[in-house]
Amino acid sequence: MRKLAIALGIIILLNTSCNNSNNNINITYSEDDQYYSMIANFAKNKTRSVEKYMDYKLGHSSNMSFTNASIDGRIALDDHTNFYIKKIPGHIKIKLDKNENSPEAYNRVKAMCLGIKKVVIN
Repeated sequence: MRKLAIALGIIILLNTSCNNSNNNINITYSEDDQYYSMIANFAKNKTRSVEKYMDYKLGHSSNMSFTNASIDGRIALDDHTNFYIKKIPGHIKIKLDKNENSPEAYNRVKAMCLGIKKVVIN
């Protein structure tokens, strides 16, 4: 029972600290048989860190840069990974069609999306 109370206290503390520092973070992931998607809303001042992370995870192998770019469309990387992305300061939406991509591409994009959460929280 005490562990539950401590865990709830930590969750409340983290939630309060995020709200007090005006870092409203909302990240949702969804997946079905055909699509994997992520929608992330976060503080605009985290945009540069997210862009650099995306460059590190996907851009370095394809001469693609997400930095300083507003994007609303399909991206095709050199390794034939392709997905829809909408990216503006403080917001990213990614939707990947699993049937159009290799399992490796799916895993790489999914890992990047999951990693974005860590970038915007830190």
